[in-house]
Amino acid sequence: MRIKIASNSVDKINGIKHAIVRFFELQETELEVSHQQANSGVPEQPFDEETYLGAINRVNNLISPEEKIDFYVSCEAGIETFLGKYFNVQVVCIFDTKTQKYYFGKSAGWQIPSEDIEIIKKSNLDSYLRNRKGISSIKCLLGEDSSREELVTQATHMALASQELC
Repeated sequence: MRIKIASNSVDKINGIKHAIVRFFELQETELEVSHQQANSGVPEQPFDEETYLGAINRVNNLISPEEKIDFYVSCEAGIETFLGKYFNVQVVCIFDTKTQKYYFGKSAGWQIPSEDIEIIKKSNLDSYLRNRKGISSIKCLLGEDSSREELVTQATHMALASQELC
């Protein structure tokens, strides 16, 4: 199986690879992975629909009819609003070249203090966490057993599961 990932982030690449190997019950040697950075076309800190648009834009910026790729995959981190609360999520978009369909999945989200959202809008969530909260990594926030890679794996698995329904 051949996949192309719209990122050079090790966490995103490993999370996507892990989900695909597990979902399709493959050996890692059966998976051929290439990756490159792709433009999202959305603000550095996307909110709501911008997160999904960024994910689909990254995939679309990778697609090349000359390549023999099974799945193009991207992951966009963003902030979603629900019931007046804000949540950080990872959104994965997969384009299946066989069916010519897009599939989306997202990770669980953690809540961001509503009173701080204007600070985040002026910069980004990463800067806010590091400079305002003293949090240098997701592991510092979620604990040793959690990582961004795991959240990307979860979102990728959800996108793959969506493929089974659509």
